[in-house]
Amino acid sequence: RFSEVAYLASVRRLDIRGTIDTERLSPKIEYVAYLVFKLANRCNGLESAKSSIKFVNYESEIDTQNQANTVHLARLQGSGDIPKMRGDGWMKVKLGYFNSKKGTNGPVEARLIKKKRIYNGGLIVKGIQFCLK
Repeated sequence: RFSEVAYLASVRRLDIRGTIDTERLSPKIEYVAYLVFKLANRCNGLESAKSSIKFVNYESEIDTQNQANTVHLARLQGSGDIPKMRGDGWMKVKLGYFNSKKGTNGPVEARLIKKKRIYNGGLIVKGIQFCLK
């Protein structure tokens, strides 16, 4: 989590990444990564984006992009993962799962990316949360 929230006012490309070192995690456990966020009253271009999880030292950028999932931030329909409201007023959307199996030492990266839009705005990011599945 960030000590301060980040407000996305207007950008052409969206690329949010969070990492955690597997040494901080229990071995052989399934984990899930969530983006914790809110949407401003006026948001644009955030209907959907791609998410991925990768072991930075073991998986290539191209392989990770080819395995990316679709997540929805601004609408609650269609295929892919949709946001859920948390008890603290923030929403969360699942970015992906991973297993902290032995032999995958180093950082795990959770990522939300969107390239194909001229204007993206109205996203308030609290952070990326890694937790047990």
